[in-house]
Amino acid sequence: MSKEPDEDVDLFDMEQFKRSFKKILQRALKNVTISFRDAEENAIWIRIAWGTQCTKPNQYKPTYVVHYPQTPYAFTSSRLKSIMPLLGQALTVASKHHQIVKMDLRSRHLDSLKAIVFKQYDQTFENHNSTTPLQERLDSRIIHENKVENERVQRITQESFGDYPQPQLEFAQYKLETKFKSDLNGGILAERKEPLRCLIKFSSPHLLEALKSLAPAGIADAPLSPLLTCIPNKGMNYFKIRDK
Repeated sequence: MSKEPDEDVDLFDMEQFKRSFKKILQRALKNVTISFRDAEENAIWIRIAWGTQCTKPNQYKPTYVVHYPQTPYAFTSSRLKSIMPLLGQALTVASKHHQIVKMDLRSRHLDSLKAIVFKQYDQTFENHNSTTPLQERLDSRIIHENKVENERVQRITQESFGDYPQPQLEFAQYKLETKFKSDLNGGILAERKEPLRCLIKFSSPHLLEALKSLAPAGIADAPLSPLLTCIPNKGMNYFKIRDK
C-alpha cells in the first residue's frame, strides 16, 4: 500500500481503523468473524474467519493479517485468491492508504519478511571496492593458487550477501518462458510457435544462507547468478523470466 506523494500523513486512529475494517468486511459478507490484537512494535494482528452467505465462518481455517500502521505494508497468511480483493479493499480504506501493491514475496517467517520489505536487512550489492579486511581463516600449508582463489570466492560472497545473517526464506521460484532459437535450419523445435516453458524451484529451510554457502563450499562457481543474489534487494522470491 502507498500514499500519494502530496497526501498528508494522518495520525493513526486505532479504533477508527478497527471499526472501518470490520464494517467493510461485514457489509460484503454476512458470515465473517473478525478479532483484533494489539501486538508489539505498533502492529495490529487481525484474525478473520471466513464464511459465505449460506455457511458459518470456518474457525479452523482463519486468515491472519499483520498490519503496521503509518506504513504501507500488511502481511497476510492466506493465499486464497477469492478473498484477496475484498481484504485488500478493507485494508486500503481502513488504513487510508492509496493502494495495495502485491509483492511476489512469501515466507513462514514474519521477521524475515519485515526485514526485507522495510529494508532493515543490510546487504551490499555490487560493491567491488570493499575496504573490509578479509579475515584469514586459511591453513598456512595451502598452496598459493588455492589461497588466492579462496580469497576471491570469499570476497565475492561477501560483496553479494554481506556479513550479516540472511533473512529466512524457504524457497524461490523461477518461471522461464522463451522462444526456441537455433542457427540450424529445419530443426524440430525451430518452427514451434509456442514458447518453451520451464519452472525451477529452489527450497531449503534457510535458502539464502544455503545459497551464500555454495561458492565457499566449492559446490558452485563465484559469483552466483544475480537472479539468486538479488532476492532480498528486489523483495521477491517469485520470478517470471521472458524474452525481451
